Formats: sequence, structure tokens, C-alpha cells
Amino acid sequence: MIEVVSLDFGGTIAYEVGEDHVLYYNVLRELGYTISVDLVKRGLVEAKGWWRREKARTGRVWCEEAYVEFVERFFSSIGLPVSRSLALKVVDLLPHRVAFRAYDDVEPALRELRERGFRLIVISNVSSLKNLLIYLTRIGLMKYFELLVASGSVGYEKPNPKIFNIALKALNIHPRKIVHVGDDYKADCLGAEAAGLTGILLDRMGVHGDKHCLRISKLTQLPTILTEISR
Repeated sequence: MIEVVSLDFGGTIAYEVGEDHVLYYNVLRELGYTISVDLVKRGLVEAKGWWRREKARTGRVWCEEAYVEFVERFFSSIGLPVSRSLALKVVDLLPHRVAFRAYDDVEPALRELRERGFRLIVISNVSSLKNLLIYLTRIGLMKYFELLVASGSVGYEKPNPKIFNIALKALNIHPRKIVHVGDDYKADCLGAEAAGLTGILLDRMGVHGDKHCLRISKLTQLPTILTEISR
């Protein structure tokens, strides 16, 4: 019998509203730096290029330290002095300023799952546990979850099965008693299944019909599919 439902965060529970360069522009203005929006946009493109190369070269996990280095690269690209203290201020402010919005189907699904007795957790590729907690609290959904596992804090990213194993150990539960739901086939489905969990792909746009896995188009279908799995 399934006892625990694990959910991805970004693209599954919530989505970001607005563009990154506007967010960074506003945070810099809040800190007293007026930089043109176009320059901020170009700086982010260069910093993201650096991170793609760095990750490909080293396999690093996106974490708080990587976040700070990213912001320092961004500063260099836009002509600001590379200041660790300023980068730390920006990294501290960004999670409180980024706008996330929960999908309409999320809270009804979470409410029904809780009413049916399922335990709920989040396993997410995100920079830190601290930031994941901020995001869920700001969208008003933290009350539904008993455990959060953030890749940047544990040192492993989905699809690495070790991040799922950390959750299993924390819950003291057999992998066959937990399903993991997410919008990324490789990270969420294949990663979960490599750890012995049941993976469920959330395919809201209906573009993954070729994938061989359990698939739903909205989270409110979860209670039904969990009943079918448990038969």
C-alpha cells in the first residue's frame, strides 16, 4: 500500500511568475544600484553560460555556494565590483522577492491526499532547504508537508537515487510505499524508479505520450491513480 506521496517543486507544485532579469534588476535597485535592464539581462545570460560550463566540467550541484559564485560572475559581467558581501545580500534577498504561484490543481489535490491519510513530502532540485522552505511558505502550502529534501543541502540532485534514499531513510519507509510525482521524466520518474520508488510523470501539456511510465495531466488525478496502484 502507498503511504507517502513525494512531489517535485518547480513545474509541479508552483511556477515562477516574471522574468529573472527583472527580478535581479529590482533587487539591485533595492540595494541602491541602478543598472539598465538590458545590461542586467546580458549579465545573467553570461552568468548562466558560466554555470552550464562549470556544471558540465565538474558535475557540481547547484547550492548556496554556487549561487553566490553565480551572482559574483553576474556582477563581473555588468561591471559591478565583485564583492562577496554584496553577493551574499543578493542571494539572501532573491528567495524573498522571486514570485512563485501554485498551480490551481495543487492545493485541492494536497487537501484530498491528506484527508485520505497520505503523508506528503517534497524532493526538489533547489539551492537549499532554507530557500525551499521560503518558497512553500510564501505560497501558503508548507502546512501540508512533513519533510523537505533539497538537493543543494544534501549534495545530490535528481535523478541521482541517493536524494530519494535520503528521504526514505528520514521517513524510515520501504521504497514501494512511496510514489514521487514530477514534471521531468528523467529527473523525477527515472530517478525515483532507480531508487525503487514508483515514479509518476505530471504531463500538464500532454507532450510526453511517448514515455513509458505512469502519467497524469493534473494533480487532482493522483488520488484515483493511487487507488489503482494499491489494488
